[in-house]
Amino acid sequence: MMKGRGPIDYETFMDIGNRFLQGVEVYGENSYYPLPYVIIFAFFAALPRPISQVLWHLLPVIASLIFSGWNPLILLYAPLFSHFTGGQTALFGLLGLWGYRKAPDPAQAKGGVWLALTFLKPQLAIFPFGYALWTWWKEWQSSRKIPRQAWAWLIAFLVIYLPSFLVIPDWPLRWLENPRPLAERAMSGFLPRTLLSFISWKTIFYWLVWGILAGMLFWLIWYLNGKHISLDLLMLWGFVISPLVHDYDLIQLIPLLEPPILLLSALLASIPGWLTIVLAYEVDKAWYTFTFIAPIILASWLLYQNKFLRLRKSSPHGEAVR
Repeated sequence: MMKGRGPIDYETFMDIGNRFLQGVEVYGENSYYPLPYVIIFAFFAALPRPISQVLWHLLPVIASLIFSGWNPLILLYAPLFSHFTGGQTALFGLLGLWGYRKAPDPAQAKGGVWLALTFLKPQLAIFPFGYALWTWWKEWQSSRKIPRQAWAWLIAFLVIYLPSFLVIPDWPLRWLENPRPLAERAMSGFLPRTLLSFISWKTIFYWLVWGILAGMLFWLIWYLNGKHISLDLLMLWGFVISPLVHDYDLIQLIPLLEPPILLLSALLASIPGWLTIVLAYEVDKAWYTFTFIAPIILASWLLYQNKFLRLRKSSPHGEAVR
């Protein structure tokens, strides 16, 4: 690494930001982000290099510490280290999910604002937004009114995205012309990555098998959780089945790790990932170890929740949790 230069991914993002500042084409090889995020790259590229590097790398770490209650053990979570060393981009997915979890009530507008932040990296918005749509639909069925949270999300989404069309009106077309290919190293969803070992993702058969197994897993989780799906469960299911999440994107799950048992399971599941980082960083197949993290947290979540439910039901004053 040259003196004054950061990790390769950070440098890639700053290069994209500099191209935007110079008014040249920003989309091409290794440029897979919507224009609002490109504008953020440009902001950091315009800062003095030392300040840019410090802020870019430390803000996700500080956010993770805050969301974990300043628990230093979160620093042992392998995806956080991977995110830090790569200078990666999942911060807004983390912030958005954390805020949305704090205000999930459709009647509260602020939850929609937080949710809109996840759309800066759209693959990290899929599952929280899917959950929000379901809650908004149920609220509309009961009140025949569009929830305040939905309006807040729409307004915040437009504030984030509309200005970019004033700069480059056709940027979505340019962005979608070079989609990021699926690759074994980058793929950290256990189901799609495991299938990739046996079937090419370029075949219809791959996606057929993937869809059937993803649906079966959803049904199993729903059944084991008393025929109910929470936001946290949907997120964990999503990280098991999504072909679009990467090792560093797993930091979005940090807000779910509030119970000590879930944090412990996440750290234990991180051990194979640490071994990959230390011993086999350049071996693409070795990054399969990161796919273990979400399934282990999911299993721990179900065990923890079911134990909690049994305790509540057995308590003389307890009430069942939905």
